[in-house]
Amino acid sequence: MFFLIFFIIYFLGNIYIIYRVSSDFKLHGLSLVIFLSLYFTVAFLSVYALSIARHSQPSVYTKILTQTGYIWLGTFSIAITFFLLSNILFIFNHTPHFRFNTTLITVIIILISSMYSVFNTRGLPKITKITIPVANLPVEKLTIVQLSDIHIDTATTYDEIKKIVEITNSFNPDIIAFTGDLADIDITQTYKNYGLADFKAKYGVFAINGNHEYYMGIKKFESVCKNANYILLNNTNALVDDKFYVAGVTDIKTSKYFNYEPADINKALKNINWEKPVIFLSHQPQIFFETQKHPVTIQLSGHTHAGQIPPFDIIELFIYKYFCGLYKDNGYYIYVTTGTRWWGPPMRLFSKSEIVHITLIKAVKG
Repeated sequence: MFFLIFFIIYFLGNIYIIYRVSSDFKLHGLSLVIFLSLYFTVAFLSVYALSIARHSQPSVYTKILTQTGYIWLGTFSIAITFFLLSNILFIFNHTPHFRFNTTLITVIIILISSMYSVFNTRGLPKITKITIPVANLPVEKLTIVQLSDIHIDTATTYDEIKKIVEITNSFNPDIIAFTGDLADIDITQTYKNYGLADFKAKYGVFAINGNHEYYMGIKKFESVCKNANYILLNNTNALVDDKFYVAGVTDIKTSKYFNYEPADINKALKNINWEKPVIFLSHQPQIFFETQKHPVTIQLSGHTHAGQIPPFDIIELFIYKYFCGLYKDNGYYIYVTTGTRWWGPPMRLFSKSEIVHITLIKAVKG
């Protein structure tokens, strides 16, 4: 169903872009043939790249093709958004000259936005530091590094992930919390090459699955967690050093669709001593409406990617109350990360990938 909807939108969107460009620029004859030939070639290759992204072994060829295809899909998404928005201007003036200039400016904005979006994902994730006072914290401070939505794919290099591991370890965290969507390809044989077994934290790495773990193969993800010594929290919790709990649920939607360990918040919080702090992990943030019924210290989530590129960032603002960043609701905290990397197109227009460094400190009484 997802791919059917995607191809319908993709087909109609391409027809719309072709119409706007050819009509407003008055393309005809050879210029129209050249434009259509180039456009359909790139559009076809992008779909082909998407089809091989999850099923081909990493190689220079597949990496270049996959990256090119994804970037085109991201550009397509941005183009549809800005072309549709530019239609508003035609309400006030729709003469051929005005349409030509408007479409020309729109194309320039699309190209600049797309190039910046690619550039914005280059380099290392930003470090987001947060400090939260906790009344029942039994120690002076507790440090957490949250990672989420790494989305290792065919084009991901080993060094990219190793650098993330290196930065994470440099904080000497008490715990590392991974909130889902580790990989879109099978990494059961290559996880060590990415450095995923090299995380170091005082109390260990705590992980939950996201929706993409089910798409990639949930058993494969569980195997990686076991072999890399991650503590996988499937609707359960762990008491750490008799000081605090880390609890987690499976992906709230996809677990039910696949009928495998359906998300159960009550099961995840069973037998918890609420006099101790509880760090709750959920890939998707919307479960926070249910989490608030329990005295959880903080919920850590991901999944939204802050939309990455238009129109998804606009759409998600209306879908998710907890879109990205730190929220305090009814006295309880939730942090929704933009993601350590990205999914699909290596592009971000209005957001930045991040590694989240959270410090819980003992609240001063009175």
